[in-house]
Amino acid sequence: MLRHVRDDLYQIGESVAGRDGWHEAVRVYVLLNDGCPLLFDSGSHIHRGAIMEELKTLLGDVAPGYVFLTHTELPHTGNIQAILEAWPETKLVASSAILPHVELPWWVREEQVLYGYAGTDEIYGGRHISFLDGILKDQPGTHWMYDAQSGTLFTADAFGYLYPGEADLKFDDELRVEVEWLRRYHESAFRFLPQVSGAKLLAEIDQVFDKRDVRVIAPTHGNAMRQDIDRCRDRFSQAIKETCQ
Repeated sequence: MLRHVRDDLYQIGESVAGRDGWHEAVRVYVLLNDGCPLLFDSGSHIHRGAIMEELKTLLGDVAPGYVFLTHTELPHTGNIQAILEAWPETKLVASSAILPHVELPWWVREEQVLYGYAGTDEIYGGRHISFLDGILKDQPGTHWMYDAQSGTLFTADAFGYLYPGEADLKFDDELRVEVEWLRRYHESAFRFLPQVSGAKLLAEIDQVFDKRDVRVIAPTHGNAMRQDIDRCRDRFSQAIKETCQ
């Protein structure tokens, strides 16, 4: 699934069919970035063939400059071996909070890895990327990332949703993302949420948006949200309120 989101942002990836007809997306995002492409996560290894084909179709003869890993679970890192074999000069950018000798494969060379630090803004291929400590996460060290040029907030597992199969290729402006879809996903992905104060969680997330001009929300487990961000946030907030204390 290769689709243009906006500006130089694209999404690729596949989905996994679950129980009762619900599907879960596994997305990779690509900023073409004027000849130095930036990838955000690498997708699941079970989709390797499709993802690599889509990447090569999108990038042509241009090698990715960097692959940013929001965290090190397999749906996010499953294709770094294929990517590094196809483009050996590509660098990985991982959270400074990970344990590389445990969380990265043994064959990843030290010189291939750079580290991002929460609260910093760095330049990669001439582009400013900001690193944030993931507010809602299921693994320590998870980073959210923000690209000011396109206004994209890459939220890792947060803001994902489960959906009926016919929604697989649709953005939020083409098919309404329902509160129920968001709630079902977050209940499954973050089983600790019933013990969490929804008000406090949402207040922290509000601060992220208040400080940035977010024009796209890019979750790994859902399609990019690219229209009426306030409405998308409202549906997310309602799903969190229904799930949390």
